Amino acid sequence: MTSTQDPWMLGQLQRIESVRFCLVVSTDGLVLKKPDELDKDRADLLAAACAAVLASASAVKGPAGFEGAFQQNFSQWSDGFLFVRRAGEGTCLAVVTDENVNPGLLAHAMAERIKQVGESTLSTSART
Repeated sequence: MTSTQDPWMLGQLQRIESVRFCLVVSTDGLVLKKPDELDKDRADLLAAACAAVLASASAVKGPAGFEGAFQQNFSQWSDGFLFVRRAGEGTCLAVVTDENVNPGLLAHAMAERIKQVGESTLSTSART
């Protein structure tokens, strides 16, 4: 992918050791950007799962006493992680890794990518 084809520069994130793939999803479960090697059905399932993660985080917000906006979440399995980070209004960056990833390094790289691209340009337009 060239930078014109990949304004998110997802390829740069995918070059981080242990990253399997990354995608940009809307908070209502739609795929906005995915790597070519990730098939559409699998990307759609992951986008829906990320929306569920966000819904769960929103449900916890009030009872836990949190007042701020959701920032990030990561889920861990014995053989990998799913990182989901807010990337603008209605948009999230999701990264799937193997179990050997450095979570701090990846979280920082995700935050930097979002900062570089700019949250305002990442916001999902309202659907009518």
